[in-house]
Amino acid sequence: MDKINTYIETIEKAQLYIDLKALKYNYKLINQLTKESVIIGIVKGDAYGHGMLQCSKTLIKSGCKHLYVANIEDALKLRSYYRKVRIFVLSGPINPHEVETLDSNKITPIINNPAQLELVLKYSLLKNKKMNAIIQIDTGMNRMGFKHNEFSYLNEKLKMLNVSFLMSHFTSADEKDKKNSNKQLKQLVNLNQNLNYKLSIANSSGCFLNSSYHLDYVRPGKSLYGMNPFKKKSFKLKQVASLYAPIIQTSSINKNETVGYGKTYTAQKKIKTATINFGYANGYMRSGSSRAVTYINSIPAKVLGRISMDLITIDVSNIPDQFLYLGYPVEILGKNATYEKVSESLGTHELETLISIGLGTQKKYLS
Repeated sequence: MDKINTYIETIEKAQLYIDLKALKYNYKLINQLTKESVIIGIVKGDAYGHGMLQCSKTLIKSGCKHLYVANIEDALKLRSYYRKVRIFVLSGPINPHEVETLDSNKITPIINNPAQLELVLKYSLLKNKKMNAIIQIDTGMNRMGFKHNEFSYLNEKLKMLNVSFLMSHFTSADEKDKKNSNKQLKQLVNLNQNLNYKLSIANSSGCFLNSSYHLDYVRPGKSLYGMNPFKKKSFKLKQVASLYAPIIQTSSINKNETVGYGKTYTAQKKIKTATINFGYANGYMRSGSSRAVTYINSIPAKVLGRISMDLITIDVSNIPDQFLYLGYPVEILGKNATYEKVSESLGTHELETLISIGLGTQKKYLS
């Protein structure tokens, strides 16, 4: 059993344990890999379900001086705790009030389109100052950013801002698509040829795929929290989150008896079962029904039937009785139930799994 269970013999409700030492380790590993570049720590989505404020504190203590969030609300929350760190907001402003809020709180917007640019320029003229900004260029994601044919217009306006850097975002670096990634990189570099701004394009996958993608700034997200950028490949990253939920009943069922809603599981022989206090209300999706695997003392215990709102029934036939008592912590996520394994069993991506579980589960921080 991993180190979490050296602290606990029973739990009363599900606990998401966040190992801040592992987060610090991952940051230092990525920093060493991208040593010529500045790291912008991605803490959007409540730090991918791990807790934005606590993870930001650890990253800052580890030497990270730049943080990246999705919206102004998160940026303001961060700024209220951390006055010196630089904070970048992906969504950019949508009205004059947001522009003023960003500026007065020393938060740097990412400007994604002409409409946002005009908002910022009007404010700058009104205040007779150059606002700090990052400019996003769309090199193929077709989600946000200035299009190639808008760049001549953009080029004329940039001198009215303090541009920290130009950024773009890879579409498929996580699929090791070097051909397309190289094409996107070339487009960004070419647009910047006569401007000489600093540049950023690498997400976690870009950090690990090719050093030529590192440029001036890198933006690791999932890798900070121990998720490997590419499936079935380890980079010695440490998983930051572990999740345990308590047994609240043990029982047995006979051959041909069913488990759960819809009778989707039928026992082929007599088996021992345990019910644990966890379910899709906690972010553990129903798609893992009869597929996901939990662990008790590192022994696998498969989910039986449908995952309910707050309950999961598991097969504990192979588990020694000494571990089958009320409150015993069952590993939902951890050294055995890795991010990758759990997400595959739920039929989704690690980030969706972690954000869903993180929103619905009490966190406990280990340092």
